[in-house]
Amino acid sequence: MPIKPATISHDRVMSHFDVTLVRIETDSVIEGWGDSVPWGSNFVAAFARGVRAGLDELAPKLIGQDPRMIGAINELMDFQMKGQPFVKTALDVACWDILERSLNSPLYMLLGGMITPEPEVVGSVPPEPGEELEAMMEKLRADRITNFSGKSSGDVAKDIEYLRWMGERMRPGESLKYDGNGGWRVDEAVRVAKAMGDVDVYFEQPCATYEECREVRRTTGVPLILDESALDVEVVIRAKQDGVLDGLNLKLARVGGISKMRLIRDLCVTLNVPLEIQDSSYSELASAVVAHMGHSTPGRCIRSVIYPKGLKKATVINPPTIVNGRMFAPDAPGLGSVPMLDVIGDPIAVYN
Repeated sequence: MPIKPATISHDRVMSHFDVTLVRIETDSVIEGWGDSVPWGSNFVAAFARGVRAGLDELAPKLIGQDPRMIGAINELMDFQMKGQPFVKTALDVACWDILERSLNSPLYMLLGGMITPEPEVVGSVPPEPGEELEAMMEKLRADRITNFSGKSSGDVAKDIEYLRWMGERMRPGESLKYDGNGGWRVDEAVRVAKAMGDVDVYFEQPCATYEECREVRRTTGVPLILDESALDVEVVIRAKQDGVLDGLNLKLARVGGISKMRLIRDLCVTLNVPLEIQDSSYSELASAVVAHMGHSTPGRCIRSVIYPKGLKKATVINPPTIVNGRMFAPDAPGLGSVPMLDVIGDPIAVYN
């Protein structure tokens, strides 16, 4: 699937996403859909062909199970295959889709109900200071967006210049999340923090490991949003106990599906930790899950949600929508979004 090229730290550029769609059929007329879309092969510990190889291994072992028994399905998947969250995500999401369709209910109802009707979309901004960045900030402000998200370059001098530029132009009530994608060393993150000036900024995953991120937080005092190094409940609890969990970027496929996403979400709500609810893909099905999760999360614990853009053509019927910087899930049973069969074509593998 071609997209508008996206760049993360250390000049990693993605111009295509390889999408793996899963359809689970039942003995009744109900079916469920899920997908998995790793961000290339050099960002997360997964790649698209690996997802399909994992499905070849795991899917046959689930045949005959009741997909509505989602807890049992996840226990079985975790027993049959260690790790591999990107493989399990597509199956887990499809099971949730079936469960909610069987109840004739939208997904958000079983995730907590409609608590936040209008979660705010994060405002992604260009990585270079200048007219394009100023124009984008004004466009986002017109949509009532107050949370901006920028990507670090990995070059300390450029990152300092960028943050100083943003600090001079941001307005009261606005904040910036500066995403390192794990690309800084500790000393580089500390240098940026000391030289960036007065800017309301969060560092998101400044360094590769949790321990390095913790050191940056303790040394600089800059609020920390964990992402790549926070994949399970244990790390969330550890970061809270260490006093460095200022926020969490919670991504669907990175943790292994809706079931584990809900578990971590509920823990963060209990701990009063703000969340960025996302998925690391350009998937419209995953975006539907993000919207449902946003609706069912208390507003006090949502910084923003994300709706990945850049698709050249629609791939689902009834996708989530964005209106005035707010995201809305499709109000139909299950995910509410259904892939267009004429677009995706025939299956490449069938398990029965």
